[in-house]
Amino acid sequence: MSDYPTTGSATISIDASPDAVYAHLTDLATLPELSPENVRCEFLDGSEAIEVGARFRGHNKAGDYEWHADCVVTVAEPGSTFEFTVPPEFEHATTWRYDITAEGDGCVVTESFDAPLLAMPDIYPGRIEGRCEMLEAACATTLANLKAAVEGGEG
Repeated sequence: MSDYPTTGSATISIDASPDAVYAHLTDLATLPELSPENVRCEFLDGSEAIEVGARFRGHNKAGDYEWHADCVVTVAEPGSTFEFTVPPEFEHATTWRYDITAEGDGCVVTESFDAPLLAMPDIYPGRIEGRCEMLEAACATTLANLKAAVEGGEG
């Protein structure tokens, strides 16, 4: 393990209810519209809805590199928290988390990640220089897209 950064986050205020934001974040059909790397998602192993234990696959692309990643939902609290790990049951899995907190007439949303593989330069993606910073920038982009989507392009 190296001293490379492995965690990051971004936060945004959104003029929509926590329930509306959670519903948008947990709709696999809309996730690719939010993320700068995700291009498609699909449920796996008979899963049909976001709930703890549900499995899905994300198909991703960054530059010329394309890959897919299997995920398992670890927290599913409507209007509050959505979390999943990639890949399931892997010792160094990345955890992605969305925390939604009511604030006034809207909410504050934080997307965060903990990616232990980034500290392992002998294993991909630890070899990608600046990958942690790329992921943190992607969080900010995802949240800006989420804001635009749920606010209907306003604000």
